Amino acid sequence: MNINKEQYEKDLAEIKKNHLANVTGNKDVNWRPCLHDQCSECHGTGIKLDGSPCIHYISCSCPKCSPTY
Repeated sequence: MNINKEQYEKDLAEIKKNHLANVTGNKDVNWRPCLHDQCSECHGTGIKLDGSPCIHYISCSCPKCSPTY
C-alpha cells in the first residue's frame, strides 16, 4: 500500500483537531476569564518579572488553570 505522507499528516491533524474539539467542547459551559491573562504582573504566564509565582497561580479557577476532567 502506497501512503502519501503529506496527505497522511493532513488527515491525522484533522482527526486530532476534531478529537480535541470533542474533548474540550463542554468546557465552554463554565467558561470564565483567566485571572492570569488579565494580570498586569504576569500577563498570563503565572510568573512575575522577578521570577516569582503570581498569586493567580494558586487562585485562578478558570478552565485553563483549573481543568476538570
